[in-house]
Amino acid sequence: MDLIPHDELKPAQNFNFAPMIDFLFLMLSLFATLSISRTALYDSDIQLAQLKKGPLDHEIQSEQTSQIHLTITETGSYQWVTEFQKHSMESVEAVQKELSYEYEIGAISHDKEKTKILLHIDKAAPWDPIAKLIFGIRELGFSVHPVYESEDHCR
Repeated sequence: MDLIPHDELKPAQNFNFAPMIDFLFLMLSLFATLSISRTALYDSDIQLAQLKKGPLDHEIQSEQTSQIHLTITETGSYQWVTEFQKHSMESVEAVQKELSYEYEIGAISHDKEKTKILLHIDKAAPWDPIAKLIFGIRELGFSVHPVYESEDHCR
């Protein structure tokens, strides 16, 4: 008869995974919370507006005093669209700078809620430039409205 049982003298040959699983669960919940809170802060007010060919839609025009049209091409580049031509913008910062300048000189309404920025997005455009532009415009306090054209109007 031994004073110490034989099973207790044997070294343990298994590994306790419980602390590792607890740590991974905590990390997963942390990143899930961060992604949900970022989405709730920035992506809650995106609404699509359908663009009609021909004269400007009277409903859209009566709601605000200023409209700005921006285009995101299939390569992810930005263009400022006026009645007469398109101006290429090299980055989100350039768009922000132009918006700030237009706001300062009074070319757009000083009530930012009355200024709508319409984004014309190409179907093949990558998501990264789209998201950066939306976040950049929202940083300045303007509302962003992605615009789509139905397949019938494109032909």
